[in-house]
Amino acid sequence: MSMIRHRQTYFLFHSYKQIKNIRFTHPGIYWNMTEAVHDTAKSGFVDGENYDRFRPSYTDEVVKLISSIITETQTDKEDNVKYDCVELGAGTGKLTQKLIKELPKVEKYLATEPMDGFQKMLKQNCPGIDTQICTAEKIPVPSECVKTVLAAQCFHWFANTTSLDEINRILIPGGKFLMVWNNKDWKVPWVKDMEGILTRYYGDTPRAVSYQWKEVIEKCPHFRCVRHEILPGTLLKGCRNDVLGHFCSISVIASLDENEKLKVRSEMEAVMDKHSLAKGTDDITVPFNTELYVAEKLTNK
Repeated sequence: MSMIRHRQTYFLFHSYKQIKNIRFTHPGIYWNMTEAVHDTAKSGFVDGENYDRFRPSYTDEVVKLISSIITETQTDKEDNVKYDCVELGAGTGKLTQKLIKELPKVEKYLATEPMDGFQKMLKQNCPGIDTQICTAEKIPVPSECVKTVLAAQCFHWFANTTSLDEINRILIPGGKFLMVWNNKDWKVPWVKDMEGILTRYYGDTPRAVSYQWKEVIEKCPHFRCVRHEILPGTLLKGCRNDVLGHFCSISVIASLDENEKLKVRSEMEAVMDKHSLAKGTDDITVPFNTELYVAEKLTNK
């Protein structure tokens, strides 16, 4: 029987809604193939090595849960299955490299990524798996040959009807679409102050915390929600420069010119001083929660 879990979701949703002065992309917006990657992502997601260094990974609990959903998705037409999982926007492989260690058939895993600089790191971090450069609007696999589609830290970038039509096309009947995000714990005062700096730069750049992706998926006639929960996330630890590196790896900051980046970094350092976050030590922690949303492809009657 399908189960929808909302542990902690109500609180987090309303916490995110309190973030002020954010304008979001209209639900269902679509870029053609030459514009399928948002401008901010084009300029902010270039340095794969930098992203890989400063972004958080995923807890063993989350990885095992995702692996179990993938392996438990069954079909009576196994001969038609080309991939157990197609990952969209795999980035540098932050989730991929942990997940493939849990899955029994790595040869049935395809990791896709639209940014060339990120795909190079993806191949380096996950040798031996199939990779493709593509967007979610045009996935290079046959129809109804994939058990699960996974989007970690990225569905908000392509939360539109064209992508969902394409995901529906490649999934087997009853297949699963898994969406995962590492979200910072905005209740922590210094993290909230950092968010205030970031917010000024977002404009119409898509954000997971807008929850417009949720509106889009729940209005889509191809899918129904079967699971939604908030799990304890990883604790990203590092020295002061590592923490600053993390916040500066966020797309809207990474895409700025060098002078503006220096200005932002100075403001972030002031926040850390205000909250007495130590200089030159390894005891600063950025807390995260991990949000998991699972949709099931509806079978045509």
